[in-house]
Formats: sequence, C-alpha cells, structure tokens
Amino acid sequence: MTTPNMDMNSDHRIFYLHAIHSALEKGMAAKEVVCSITTGFRSIPSLRTAPGLNPYHASVADIGYGFDAAQGTIQRLLSGERIPLAKEVLVFDLDTLRISEKQLSPNFELAVKEASTDMLYLVGHSRYLNNQISIRIKEAIRLGQMLLGSEWEMVRSRIKNVQAIPRL
Repeated sequence: MTTPNMDMNSDHRIFYLHAIHSALEKGMAAKEVVCSITTGFRSIPSLRTAPGLNPYHASVADIGYGFDAAQGTIQRLLSGERIPLAKEVLVFDLDTLRISEKQLSPNFELAVKEASTDMLYLVGHSRYLNNQISIRIKEAIRLGQMLLGSEWEMVRSRIKNVQAIPRL
C-alpha cells in the first residue's frame, strides 16, 4: 500500500480523515454522557470520597480535550489548511488519546470499588460507555495507521519524546 501524502487532496486521504472524525464523534458522545454521570457521582456519599474519583474525572476530561484536539486537526486538514508537520500533529493527537484511554478503566474501577448496590446501574452504564470510548479511540488509531501506512510508526517514534513532557 502506498502512503498517501498528507499535503495532497486525495479521495483516499479525505475518506480516512472523515472516518477518523466519525469514530471520534461517537467516542465524544459517549464521553459526554460519562462526564455527566461522573459529575453526579460526586453527590453520592458512597462515591464522593472514593480514592479514584478525581483521577477518573480527570481522565474523562483529558480524553475530552484529546477528542477536541484530534477533531480540530482533522477539520483543519479537511478544510485544506496546510499544517506544518501535519502527520506528526495527527499522530500526536491520536496517540495521546491512546495514552489517556489506558488510564480510564483503572481509575474508574478504583472510583467505584465501594459503590453501594443502588448505584450498580450507573456503574454498569458508565463501564459500558467507557468501553465505547476505548473502542472509538482504537478505531480512530487503526484508521490513522491505515491512512499513514508504514509511516505511522516512524512518525510516532519522532513524537514520543514530546508526549513525555508532562501536561499542565
């Protein structure tokens, strides 16, 4: 498979960018519901002081920012804007979502460990939505890998040191 040039306005590139954007939109919808449920967890005595609630809420917010960043990059590319290091920016956005997604489940499980039985419905629903977020992030990354082909790993190796810089 030849690697499509991010600077070219090819149908192939446009198809993959739209597909990635669509996967991210679905993940963002699940994230919005999870964020609302998580905010509601703060009013429930059995969860309010749970050790993982703040890290979990931060993980959900981090994923939301990641969705926004990736969707913004894709919109800019689709509108024809020439972004310096476009491949690097796209890989950075998607791979940072991968890193954030890894924190989601452990933080969630810690937060709901002591949930009362009357909260099991919301816990189960949140767990399902977290899984949907993960599926959509993985789908977007898979599509990004298909778009860039063998270049994906080369680009990712160039940007991984930037990802190591702690975010404020």
